[in-house]
Amino acid sequence: MNQIMRLAVIVSLLGASQACYGESYPGTTDATSNTYGKLGPYTVLMSEVSDQGLLLVPHSAEATRSRKKWPGLVFAHGLCGPARSYSDTLERLCSWGFVIIANQEQEDCGVMNIRQPLQSLGSHAKFQHCADSMIMAGNIRKNLHYLASRSDVNPEALALIGHSMGGGVSIDVAVSVNADHADLVKAVIAIAPWNGAHPTPSSVVAQIDAPLLLFCSMTDSLCPCSGPATITDTQGPFTTPASIGIPMLFGPGADAHWNGGVDAIYKNAATATLMKVDKANHMTIAGTDGVQMQHLAYQSTKLYGLNFNNPDRPYTMIPTLEYSVAFLYDVLDIDRREGRKVMESARKDARISEVRSK
Repeated sequence: MNQIMRLAVIVSLLGASQACYGESYPGTTDATSNTYGKLGPYTVLMSEVSDQGLLLVPHSAEATRSRKKWPGLVFAHGLCGPARSYSDTLERLCSWGFVIIANQEQEDCGVMNIRQPLQSLGSHAKFQHCADSMIMAGNIRKNLHYLASRSDVNPEALALIGHSMGGGVSIDVAVSVNADHADLVKAVIAIAPWNGAHPTPSSVVAQIDAPLLLFCSMTDSLCPCSGPATITDTQGPFTTPASIGIPMLFGPGADAHWNGGVDAIYKNAATATLMKVDKANHMTIAGTDGVQMQHLAYQSTKLYGLNFNNPDRPYTMIPTLEYSVAFLYDVLDIDRREGRKVMESARKDARISEVRSK
């Protein structure tokens, strides 16, 4: 395959079927009155740790005096998504009392814009490196053991949270880590998880012995809850549908349905909760108010020629993080009563189109 065709395939994989840059939220009806629909009570300190990534630590005078041990979260970013591009999301989570480490490896996919062919010639190898789920799994394991070694982290309260590729790989890591170190990972949150990681998350999820929370959206054109990805290259001389582009890039075993998608992960899980977020795209589902994550989509357009759809929604605050915090407060025994109360309220939240639990 020549380099120009490779670029067209990459764009067809990650782009969306339409570019929609204007944000219009008519009749805003946010349901953010629950406990966790805002920043939490702690100040957030952010820094970088060599060979680990972006570190966020909650702070308060009382916690410092008591030498509090916080629960720890490993955050895994999406394909080509720099950890700092999730800073609003990470700060929101940290402010509720979690030490977070977000790996900064596999962030640079190079330039993959077919309008910039010379700059793009060497990017296929970079993309393949970034898309290697085994490398990401190793980074997540390294982050997990780093958190367990910190004096301000409770090693009995460690969880994984990931978006897209990071969500799918977090499921794989929870299975493998807990097989070797029983009960080390206490919870997993997968946001629009990619069911194309290796091993395929839906093929191993039944082995997870920790509580699992899944988020997806049917208006996600890259990793929808179910059905095919609807992405195509909309700006170059080639128009390659995902049904052709995905196998060309990832091999003949890959398909545009991502092995059944997020619904297949839920179906095969022994126990899990699935929340379907209404009218969110692949980026905004992992954000706070959608602004920072939509900016990441714009950057993807600039760097890679990608066009992520941006469906209009009748609300601004994305519900994903509110229920993530509630879930963690319950399963990590931080405040079970309030956590369960908020989780139960999701069934009446207009921003959530469906909730399933088993």
